[in-house]
Amino acid sequence: MNFIQFITTRLFLKHLAYSVLLFIVLAWIALFVINKYTRHNQVAITPNYVGLSMAQVNSLESSNDFDLVIVDSIYDYTRKPGSVISQDPLPGTKVKPGRSIYLSLVSFMPEQVSMPDLMDLSLRRAKALLQTYGLKLGSIHTIPDMAENAVLKVTVNGKILKPGTLILKGSLVDLVVGSGSGSEQPMVPFLIGKTRQEARIELSRLGFSVGNESYSGDCDSTDAQVFEQDPLYVYGKRINKETGFSLTYKSGADFDFDEYIRNMVIDTIQPETPLP
Repeated sequence: MNFIQFITTRLFLKHLAYSVLLFIVLAWIALFVINKYTRHNQVAITPNYVGLSMAQVNSLESSNDFDLVIVDSIYDYTRKPGSVISQDPLPGTKVKPGRSIYLSLVSFMPEQVSMPDLMDLSLRRAKALLQTYGLKLGSIHTIPDMAENAVLKVTVNGKILKPGTLILKGSLVDLVVGSGSGSEQPMVPFLIGKTRQEARIELSRLGFSVGNESYSGDCDSTDAQVFEQDPLYVYGKRINKETGFSLTYKSGADFDFDEYIRNMVIDTIQPETPLP
């Protein structure tokens, strides 16, 4: 029996029909499964989650159509902590039901970074390094020193920070730099009667730092005036720069500072300007 005769036999045609039928059935099953798996012709619109808390996001009925995945947290003091700051895909995007939506939240606390070593760096390099670490440059104070524009002291909120100290990202960092002139010992300033802000500015200008601060009675930082200082003011006395001053405050509303200063022993404690 030759090939032509074989393919025209009833047995061959019967098996060929079975094969075609099986192929059609398998193809239909495959297309059905693929269509079911890919959810063909099914479309969902992504909601707008930006600004919502996760509790609000989960309470939305439309959230059941998606797989919500938190991928990042970013600190932003202008936004509510714990709220969604961005999403991918964007709101209003047409996607398949069950699609993953990646959310970034506003963190409750800023990220902490290590204080970089800024000592003896030029002011320009110190600025660049602060920016690299996500820190902000605050005030710049200049004091007499031969190292012109070199960083001599690093403070945050009036406290000296050592390199490696953990600090909140975005914090303001104040720098004390040299003026390039000779560095003689400054005189002890007379701070009695000055407000807290005036005293801190004066100490910073002269290259001193603020150490312990205490408040007497009902005094607080809003109405505080210097009642006692250590080191004590002695006319013409000079001390080393970077000396830490301990200050005690009283409320200017409840205490007569003018009378208090007039009753001081003028022979040893003289104000830098004539008293009335």
